[in-house]
Amino acid sequence: MATQLGWLAEALGDSPTLKLSSQAKAMIQAGEPVINLTAGEPDFATPEPVLAAARAALADGRIGYTASAGLPELRAMVAQYYSDAGGPTVAAGEVIVSNGAKQVLFNALAVLINPGDKVAIPVPYWVTYPAQVTALRGEILAVTPTAGWKITPADLERAGARAARVLILNSPSNPTGAVYDRDELAALADWCRTCDVYVLTDEIYEDLVYTDAGHTSLVQIAPDLRHRIVRVTGLSKSYAMTGWRVGFGLAEPETINAMTRLQDHSTSNICTVAQKAALAAFACRAEVLAMREAFHRRRDVLVEQLRGTPGIRFDVPDGAFYLMLDCRDLLAPDRRHDGCWRLARHLLAEAKLATIPGAPFGAPGCLRLSFARSESELVEAAQRLRASLRSFPG
Repeated sequence: MATQLGWLAEALGDSPTLKLSSQAKAMIQAGEPVINLTAGEPDFATPEPVLAAARAALADGRIGYTASAGLPELRAMVAQYYSDAGGPTVAAGEVIVSNGAKQVLFNALAVLINPGDKVAIPVPYWVTYPAQVTALRGEILAVTPTAGWKITPADLERAGARAARVLILNSPSNPTGAVYDRDELAALADWCRTCDVYVLTDEIYEDLVYTDAGHTSLVQIAPDLRHRIVRVTGLSKSYAMTGWRVGFGLAEPETINAMTRLQDHSTSNICTVAQKAALAAFACRAEVLAMREAFHRRRDVLVEQLRGTPGIRFDVPDGAFYLMLDCRDLLAPDRRHDGCWRLARHLLAEAKLATIPGAPFGAPGCLRLSFARSESELVEAAQRLRASLRSFPG
């Protein structure tokens, strides 16, 4: 008799971002002139000091297990870095090192919610948030902004978010590049003080902010709420270290200890070589700033190239490396739900331009473009997009 897989095998679909990115890469490898704007990945090399530290670790040869929560010296360095950045002082025991921000998020959700608990997720959202909540048998509570891409306390009230156990806040945002400023965060903090909700603040793009004010974390605005805030960050995006899988979680010791126990029994420590290399990353701020400036220029190039294109609208992103296009004016009203998929397939087939449909992010009728490409590629991508839109049937 054949056995059946468990419920989770059917509950979770493929990651559309990874799937479409893989499809675009396969076409490129086959020799097709595809411009790939799907990837949430810097196109820069990992800074040389990080590579040198990894080579030194390999040459040393003593590469065994570390504590599940990470090398003590790495946890201490992370704690010092965020203490110096402003806000509450962070101790090493309030830091966990995990396999990228994804594992930090999963571990945090796993120890914070019970089956059936509601998790408030602002729309649009990174596709992994609802997938992880589903995997943990939580209930997704979508919070749609009244205007723009950022939620307000009024939006939370309208969505019934007081019933939520956890609120996920992503700034800078994937997929929109939206960044919450100090006043917006202060308003959300005031709302959080009126209810009993944990907040997961996903700040993996914290160094990629293009405003004079820069990045602000909720815990810096509301240190009195630190016992209910889990800060999620890491080295993937800002340090061009996506494949190294180094993520950090910052929270109260009780939460970090619970996340560590889960990690004890799932992955144990992350790659020891990656941890030793990560120790060198914090001395690479000059490289990080140079990459941020490059992304800033690329954003401006893409925005200027697309400004005034008939049928599309967009807000200029203040952070990350994504531009979210509202393409609903191009779509027949009765076909808007799947229209972004048809548009993405049209662009790939007709213009050899790979993009991500907005529907998996909770934004049907939109497209996400990554500007983690060279300026010349972005100019060419915009030209292809404008030309191909003219032949799209709607």
